[in-house]
Amino acid sequence: MDMDGWKLTVVLPAVALALAGCGDSADNAGINATDNADAQTDSSVAASQGSVSPDNEMREWLDSLDEGASILTISGAVTSTGEYTTADDPRYGGVSVDVFRPGSGGGSARAGSNADGPYALTIYTDALHEDEPDNVVRAWINLVLPEGAQAGERYAIASFSTADEHQVQAHVRGDGHAWTFAHQVEGELHLVELGESVTAAWHFDAADGNREDAARVAVEGAVSGLAFTPQPQAQYELTVNGDSETHLGRIAINTTNTGDILSIGNRISLMLPSGITTGEYTLSDRASDDALRVILSQHTIEQLDGTLTLTEREGVFDADIRFETSGEDSVSLNGRLEALALNE
Repeated sequence: MDMDGWKLTVVLPAVALALAGCGDSADNAGINATDNADAQTDSSVAASQGSVSPDNEMREWLDSLDEGASILTISGAVTSTGEYTTADDPRYGGVSVDVFRPGSGGGSARAGSNADGPYALTIYTDALHEDEPDNVVRAWINLVLPEGAQAGERYAIASFSTADEHQVQAHVRGDGHAWTFAHQVEGELHLVELGESVTAAWHFDAADGNREDAARVAVEGAVSGLAFTPQPQAQYELTVNGDSETHLGRIAINTTNTGDILSIGNRISLMLPSGITTGEYTLSDRASDDALRVILSQHTIEQLDGTLTLTEREGVFDADIRFETSGEDSVSLNGRLEALALNE
């Protein structure tokens, strides 16, 4: 499916909601647990996957949800309140809402691309931890789908550190990152729709350690028609002194008083002024009124020449970028930047 340029490749079932239904990303979510006790979940989590219908409760959740809505229930050491009021809570330094996007990577978490995944879900709710029963906090789950996941299938759920290539990675976090349930994870996810939006339902158990007496939570929930959010992404061919490599990765955007600094990988940064619009721009290694500056932190150059062509769609910018350098290091780059949220 092209998704108007994001080129998200999916397989949608010919069947509708009579079928399956369970689902699954906002922080770099990997948990690097090394305790072998986590492996005790492997045999039970490796339940066969297939086109198995969700149970009646899951069906009811999916049928009751409006487009883009979710339900998340947590019980045990953490109890969800049934609403989400902490989305813009100043304790957490920013607004957080449900999101469906490529996997963020980091640690053992899978990293994805806009076009090919693997894809991830982050779903939020308010919750109370048993250690602070009067303190309502923000809680969320991260679910990262396997590479090549398909709608109409059922997938076993495991921890980030133990999930195999066919299983969903999952954990529960809350109150900033004050607590995490990322061990002894076991459950399943039913994936109904995967494309321009995701519809899914899930249930799993998780613990805050590998001990037998570790605190535990049970998680259930569903999401219906949550729209895909592309990540800022760079894809290019980079040649340094005759050696070439292909890069595909996330772009970090740092907004300052004067504009945006784009870190596009390989310690290459692009400086864009505030209020930049569509058009073709000259690139240089020096800032000027006539050129945008490119910084190559790990190469020694005397001069850089190139162009950046910006286009806009759906409220974000895409760009074709190319440049060549002269000096001690000969560097050339040719590629594309996409889904850039600029001037924010």
